[in-house]
Amino acid sequence: MSRVVITEPTASAGPVTIELPEDPADHIAAFLEAWGAQGLSVADRRSSMRFEAGPLPDALIYYVVLSEFVNRWVDVTVNRVPVDFDRVYEESRKLPDAEKPAEVPQWAQVGGDDPGHMPHVVVETGEDLVPGTVSVIRYAYRLRMVPPPARTKAAFVTFARVAGIRRRRQRRLPFLSTGREPEPLDKKGDDQGVDLERLRLQVIPHRKDGPPQTDDVVPPRRDRRQYRKLSEANAEPVTSVLTWLGCSQDEESGEWTCPRAARRPGHPQKPSVRVERNRARCRTCDAAPLTSAGLVAATLDVTPDEAAALILEPGRPAIRPDPAYRQPELVAPPQPGTLVTAYVSAGRPDRFDCVIYDAGVGHPREAIIWRPDTANLPADVAPLEVRPGDVVTALVMAAKGGTYELSIDAPELAARAIASQVPEIVEGAVEVVAVARKPGSRAKVVVAPTVPNLNTVGVCLGKRDNHYRLQAAHRVLNRHRWDRSDRTWERLEIIAFAADRRTYLMNAMRPVIVSDVRIRGRQSVVAVSGLQYRGGVGRGGLNAELAGRLTDLIVHVVSEGADLDAEIQRRRP
Repeated sequence: MSRVVITEPTASAGPVTIELPEDPADHIAAFLEAWGAQGLSVADRRSSMRFEAGPLPDALIYYVVLSEFVNRWVDVTVNRVPVDFDRVYEESRKLPDAEKPAEVPQWAQVGGDDPGHMPHVVVETGEDLVPGTVSVIRYAYRLRMVPPPARTKAAFVTFARVAGIRRRRQRRLPFLSTGREPEPLDKKGDDQGVDLERLRLQVIPHRKDGPPQTDDVVPPRRDRRQYRKLSEANAEPVTSVLTWLGCSQDEESGEWTCPRAARRPGHPQKPSVRVERNRARCRTCDAAPLTSAGLVAATLDVTPDEAAALILEPGRPAIRPDPAYRQPELVAPPQPGTLVTAYVSAGRPDRFDCVIYDAGVGHPREAIIWRPDTANLPADVAPLEVRPGDVVTALVMAAKGGTYELSIDAPELAARAIASQVPEIVEGAVEVVAVARKPGSRAKVVVAPTVPNLNTVGVCLGKRDNHYRLQAAHRVLNRHRWDRSDRTWERLEIIAFAADRRTYLMNAMRPVIVSDVRIRGRQSVVAVSGLQYRGGVGRGGLNAELAGRLTDLIVHVVSEGADLDAEIQRRRP
């Protein structure tokens, strides 16, 4: 029998064990019933846990359900022996292939006996993963995976390899097959085994966290100069931007060629970009339609602010840098509050020397980034690190004597990273009310609508389950660390503003669900479930600290069942 073991973060209780029944009619329903039977809520999915695998195939099916429910790969043990699932998965994502074949197979099979009617590959060992094998797994439209019989650990390693290879822009999990299914007649594959990808998508609606956050309407700001260029650039016809980027339109389908096709191996050369409502979306590259500035930023690897300046520059060239294009003194320099791409050249005791380029011109301007203050960081919170050779997103603070002062730790940088991906912020339907940030670790951005009946958190996350706007903002903010092995990215969280102080504090404690609150003066006590206690406090006390900054309160976290009136009385100043 498979189990999920959740480690209790408080000292008052031991681990919580969830027994998963064997061979249920519905694995999702069985998992949710077992989860709720232990008194757990959806918010408890962020707790640390491990999966103890039982017999196949239930173990693999339950593992997909659990991992999608908690939205991460969970540690796996088989007969108390750990499986380094995440490492195998990440290594498999980076494996080279033999490029996309001219004719992509509709079906292929991994493992088991050769079915004879579809391409067949084996991944029993790492040596089997030659480029040709990787191409079959990566590019087949549908894939059957036959796990090694009675070898649970090998089955999980195989699944990690296949899932990692198949992962490109989106997850594409295989069918869990016995190898004895009939020859498939179409792509649906209803008779080809358990469709793990369909199963994964069915889990997503069940992980919605608690009650919705309150959206209190605020008046729009009068001064929106910092968003003016982005707004004007996004108003430019995206078809003219595609033409400028060297794309062409197919007269029959109406689709455009993608400007990123030449830089991405395996990208189809045929038209793949559809234009609707002045937005462009490539079926291969984009999770959602892009604005004009977003398209240029993704194509030329610049910030959205630089892309906006490039779009609005008369006679703009699409190649940068190009110092001979125009006299640098005639180009408007980047203004304070602008997101720029900084190339770090050297590190000094108090600063980093770097260079920024004028968009479309390539004229270099000297700049410095003052070293972030790491003196007051908690012991278990990693400092924000920059190395010579890094390319970072920085915020222009000032220009002194021809040298630009940039910041990578200003709270406004997190706000601009979100705003650059959310047209509703640029146009004024959503306002960024406040930001609390611990650079390199975590940032909470508070948003509020200026019009009624607008879900601001949903708008900023992206109206899909993959939270495509938040992920794009993460890439802007963590540009220099995105591909590093340590994966210590700064995490952005979107918080809904509330005029009521108590509700605002409960929102600010997200992603933890607060059950009760007491506030007296600047002191506050919040109660959370035992499993969420560690998340409520946060690493090094960070979650409570950032929530306190937003609400101007001193936040103390206690477990449910504590006497909140006595706790707040004890903490009177």
